Amino acid sequence: MCSRLIVGCGYVGGRTANLWQKRGDVVYAITRSHSHAQGLRQSGIWPIVWNWLEGGPPDEIELPQELLEKSAPSLSTILIAVSHASVPNIAPQETHSLGLANLAKLLERVGFDTVQTKWIYLSTTGVFGSSSPGAWVDENTPVAPDRPGSMAALEGERWIANHCHANHRVVLRPVGIYGPGRVPRWQSIRDRVPLQVNPESYLNLIHVEDLASIIDSVSLVSMKTNLYCISDGSPVLRRDYYQTISELGNWPSPVFESPDTRGQDRATSRSDGNKRVSNARIQSELATSFQYPSYREGLTSLLNELRNDVAR
Repeated sequence: MCSRLIVGCGYVGGRTANLWQKRGDVVYAITRSHSHAQGLRQSGIWPIVWNWLEGGPPDEIELPQELLEKSAPSLSTILIAVSHASVPNIAPQETHSLGLANLAKLLERVGFDTVQTKWIYLSTTGVFGSSSPGAWVDENTPVAPDRPGSMAALEGERWIANHCHANHRVVLRPVGIYGPGRVPRWQSIRDRVPLQVNPESYLNLIHVEDLASIIDSVSLVSMKTNLYCISDGSPVLRRDYYQTISELGNWPSPVFESPDTRGQDRATSRSDGNKRVSNARIQSELATSFQYPSYREGLTSLLNELRNDVAR
């Protein structure tokens, strides 16, 4: 039985926690929300109520009863799955590096043994920034983030590299994550709202269940390197992706119009991405068997659920 800690136990972290619980592992999760903490308790996860951007003295940290009654255990894994969204009054480059620095202090205060802990940090392929239209990118592609969230992620990667032993850290760069409750633009297609995207640009996707499975696998084995792009390996033109949604939903064909960047902050817009992300490195090491090997399998499952919801 292992003890795991998740920082950001939400869409991805929650599913990963479920996999670890099925193995019989003890899962702790840091959350800043008391209501979320209650939900975690009900699912068998030990919550630590704390805001990683504020830090705070030990007596302001709400610890689970188990940690109050006995010594903190040795952690086998720390998963960082925190949103890269901008935070008011904090520079984008500082949000994750500050949070990680505060986390290291918290672990020491609480008494977790992290000598042999594997740190898994969820970054993003957004760190590549803009690239030549349709170009393939991989772990050797130079980084040039041009959005706040991507800047935060890159600084998080650098903090991990500077503070965690090479044998005890893995950075994962997922592409666009989709799954239950996250099917981009399906309502717009159903309602014939024009999509302000280039239909000939590429989308790179990974189903949330496959991402959680990869995180689980990475936590269990020694990896050859410290950096992996995570994708289903099947980039799709936006035209084909949205057309598939319309066909599966039995809705009108999607309507496209030229993106209008007037009044938009390009740094917060992801509609102009146009690269293809290789998953060759992670595939060569894990020989991953995807439950959803492409957008077609994933959308088929999800659109069935959406049609049923709409019918109700």
